[in-house]
Amino acid sequence: MGSVSYWQAERDQVVGEPASAGQLQGAAETDIAIIGAGITGTSAALWLARAGAQVAIVEARAVAAGASGRNGGFLLGGTSETYVDSIERYGHERSKRIWAFSQANNALAVEIIAALGASGWSCGYQRTGSLRIAASEEEFAEHHRSVALLAADGWHAELVERAQLPACLQSHYQGGIYYPEDGEIQPALLVTGLARLARDAGAVFYDHSPVSAIERTATGFIVQTPIGTLNARTLILAANAWLPEVGKLLGADWLAQHIEPTRGQMLATAPVSERLFECPCYANEGYEYFRQLADGRLVIGGWRNTSFATEYTSDETAGGVVQDQLERFLRETLRQPQAQIERRWAGIMAFSSDGLPLIGNLPGVPGCYIAGGYTGHGNAYALLAARMIAGDITGRSQEYQEYANLFAPERLLAQGEA
Repeated sequence: MGSVSYWQAERDQVVGEPASAGQLQGAAETDIAIIGAGITGTSAALWLARAGAQVAIVEARAVAAGASGRNGGFLLGGTSETYVDSIERYGHERSKRIWAFSQANNALAVEIIAALGASGWSCGYQRTGSLRIAASEEEFAEHHRSVALLAADGWHAELVERAQLPACLQSHYQGGIYYPEDGEIQPALLVTGLARLARDAGAVFYDHSPVSAIERTATGFIVQTPIGTLNARTLILAANAWLPEVGKLLGADWLAQHIEPTRGQMLATAPVSERLFECPCYANEGYEYFRQLADGRLVIGGWRNTSFATEYTSDETAGGVVQDQLERFLRETLRQPQAQIERRWAGIMAFSSDGLPLIGNLPGVPGCYIAGGYTGHGNAYALLAARMIAGDITGRSQEYQEYANLFAPERLLAQGEA
């Protein structure tokens, strides 16, 4: 059945000419083929095209049709867990590098958003900061430790006591962390803007062209779709939750053991008159997230932890226990019994087995790159991931040398083959 997000519906109302050249038909050739027109694929296309490469993007549906156009629109730093949890899981030095990577990614996002804004294209960006909220005393204790560790490493974060939380949240949550450098975006407009910039730089987009086979040749790859083929020297897999399916076409069956398609559900209301919170909020280890738009609309998502069994799926249909929980939060916690729900939707995230993305060469497949497995945190990783891959292809990999091998896919390959 599927669904359409609030962001996608709003985008469709303002977008004029599409970025796409239509379906891939017949035989075409390019230097670099990209599978997937989400935030990773469109930004990779932009930087490659600006570097002078011939680029073509093949997309099963349309630009920003997947999670890139269905997420909460949070632009956050760091990992999906608290800093103290990240250090315990990945080590201190690696956690510092991951946090630095996300900050560099977000600076890149602001740069792109400013360029789009100068051309009259708004992405709804505001540097509002973000509020990470603790649902338990134990979680709030982690927040205390995280703020101290972040400060010691030079990152900005402020402890928020319960009495400082938005009034409607004080009876349900313990306190939190405010990150002043974070922000919010309209995700479908950002990705569509990237696609338009890439198209203007010379990239070609083929939509409604699902990939059915990939053939490796002596000179590169032949990507097959229902009514066309695309011959390319280099290939980038930017399909995120669908990476296991696409990777299987190249013999990378091990990806299915390390990337789990996971549904995230959301809803959006009509504008409400009361201003409840001023920045994006996420609570209970990130399982609950919500924000209020400039016009007063409430956008609420998450709660998959109330029904894990149903949410490990690639079905974008919204409903069931999770939607009940989202509405209960709206009606009871936020005290909005009369708020009109205008739209419900779902998007499919890609959770990796170690919580970190896979960015770099696809092991065993020369000339093929992969970026995905963002574990619900794609806006914090994807732009810089695409920039790094584009730099490697065009001989400018030294630009982000400090992040080399930070998310190398081969770290999981041995486990996948075992």
